[in-house]
Amino acid sequence: MDKSFISLYKAIFFGLATIVVIPREVYKKFFLYGFIFGAIGDILHILIFEKGLGLFRYSNMGPFSIYGLFSFWTPIAWMFTFMLFFYFLPRKRLFLYFYIVGFAIFGYMVGLVLEGFGVFHYIGLWRYAAPFYYILWFSGAAWAFYRIEKVKVIEHI
Repeated sequence: MDKSFISLYKAIFFGLATIVVIPREVYKKFFLYGFIFGAIGDILHILIFEKGLGLFRYSNMGPFSIYGLFSFWTPIAWMFTFMLFFYFLPRKRLFLYFYIVGFAIFGYMVGLVLEGFGVFHYIGLWRYAAPFYYILWFSGAAWAFYRIEKVKVIEHI
């Protein structure tokens, strides 16, 4: 199997999940949030942490390579991931903490799986620091979503 297609398969899998799970009447709203926080967020993440700081790198991107930095499908997969993240975002504070940590671990584990396929590589200590970055990324996105949508967080269980 050509390794360059792995990101395409990942994007298709997450994209199909959004189509199955997110109702049509709210799909556009979550698509917009996913695009901003997932796709654009991922591109910024790549420019800062891959190109700028050299903390990770993509390889084996084949014809989908964007300037040798990342696969065309990677931001699209992150867009779909954030669509699901926002759609299921809990309102209860305690659940929210576990939810964010869970998605951070999920993002980190996807990176480890992609390492196993030879298309992504954590470099140096970033292998151990990345989960904390993912917590910040998902926390910031949840905070912004709640502020924009004027969602009240419930303090008690």
